Amino acid sequence: MAITVTTGLINPSWAAAEQEAADTGASVTQAVYSDAAINKNAIVPFASVSASSLLDNYRDFSKFSTGDVSKDTKLALNIVSWQLPHGGFFKAMEKNYKSKWDDKAARSTWVNKDGVELGTFDNEATTTEIRFWADVYKKTKNKDIQNSVQKAVDFVLTSQYSSGGWPQVYPKRGNYSDAATYNDDAMVRIMVLADDIVNKRQPFDSDILDNTYRSRLQQALNKGVQYTVKAQIVNNGTPTIWGAQHDPVTYASVPARAFELASKTTTESVGITAFLMSQPQTAEVKKAALSALKWFDTNRIDGIKYNRQGPEFFQKDASSVMWYRFYNVEDNKYFFSGRDGKKYTDIMKISEERRLGYAWAGSQAKSLLIAASESGYYKLSKPLPK
Repeated sequence: MAITVTTGLINPSWAAAEQEAADTGASVTQAVYSDAAINKNAIVPFASVSASSLLDNYRDFSKFSTGDVSKDTKLALNIVSWQLPHGGFFKAMEKNYKSKWDDKAARSTWVNKDGVELGTFDNEATTTEIRFWADVYKKTKNKDIQNSVQKAVDFVLTSQYSSGGWPQVYPKRGNYSDAATYNDDAMVRIMVLADDIVNKRQPFDSDILDNTYRSRLQQALNKGVQYTVKAQIVNNGTPTIWGAQHDPVTYASVPARAFELASKTTTESVGITAFLMSQPQTAEVKKAALSALKWFDTNRIDGIKYNRQGPEFFQKDASSVMWYRFYNVEDNKYFFSGRDGKKYTDIMKISEERRLGYAWAGSQAKSLLIAASESGYYKLSKPLPK
């Protein structure tokens, strides 16, 4: 297990913490976090759990990379031409990137009331372009690619709300996309990106960004973590998990599309929890992560498997464990929802299009609980099904 020993504002003894970590046989690196509170129950002071197996999916840029430097460089420069003036990108642009922008085609199908084409973090957009570019830059040192990375990172920094959340799109779209967005792992993807750049993890282990950028990203990351801790939904004094979208000012869970009501959302909360586990373990961060793990452990449904294709959507299977996708904000009752914006507890009460066109449950939290349990970070209430 990799241990990250971090320094806070109270300036703890790095040497002592490093020695204690070394005595456990863990690997040690140093990071910085602005919250000075310490969780005294941590096995190692300020220790974080390695969550690479849970977070590596957010680092993937294989949809662009071929491994052929010549081909990848050509694609990277095509992508440079499609970059929006503010530095961001639209989503699902793979086909467009096969050739350079012709100076005429729309570079985003979302435009705000002022006629500005919007960039987005939805569906892996912008963060994946940055990672691919960084990989190509390491091999070529192409200055146009480096300049575009810096411009895209400026987009990441500029789009962040002062509270610490990131919207789905920037500039503002004037609808649910303006909320602080965890949906489809948008904010987690951004924070993993920032963390990787700050710590010079590949493909950012080059001179593509200087220390000024890394410092700004560290500050943005700190704010993002702080926002996430504050946005955690609390029921009767107990922190639970998160919604897919939250108000950037009040932190409340908010709705998006008609069938995406304000809720506790398990799918996105798995990534959020894994990311918090990987971060410097201040008292607040550790409490948030452990509370979410306890919620997943308490609300798991053993012995049932979700079959998205139906016609029997929930089947008995002794080796399975699942969670519904949505739960009420105010309690732990699950629900389904249709395009009519109403809640249902029977999946057959929503339209066939919605039943088959959306993932209403899943087992993603199983890998999270396994990782937390095997690392000693969290003790399961009972063994998971095998």
